Amino acid sequence: MAATIGGKSLGNVSSEVSTKSSGLFNMPMPFSDSDEALLMDLMGTSRTITISGVFNGTVSELRTFVTDIEGLQTGEQTNLVFVSSWTNVNKDVLIQDFTHDKAEGNESSVNYNLTLIEGIALE
Repeated sequence: MAATIGGKSLGNVSSEVSTKSSGLFNMPMPFSDSDEALLMDLMGTSRTITISGVFNGTVSELRTFVTDIEGLQTGEQTNLVFVSSWTNVNKDVLIQDFTHDKAEGNESSVNYNLTLIEGIALE
């Protein structure tokens, strides 16, 4: 299954990195080594997904891809469904960052990086 976000194809995904982090409260004890630090798991978890890929097509299709992804990142985002080509799992996400790079003279592809944060948008 191909990776998508908000129903838009992400082309050829070359890398998908998913990091799930715990918001641990870490309190080292004075004059003690790390094995005596107090840890509390109070803050819940968060997940960041970083996608790297290449989108291939005509110049018009490349421009449409960039415009479509940037159009999802409006400043008033609502939940987007990300479908992973790796896990084939749907996740509700918002777009943190979108970077694209088109090499000079290459009229058939654009490289991109997309950073997503899993969660539910406050409305």
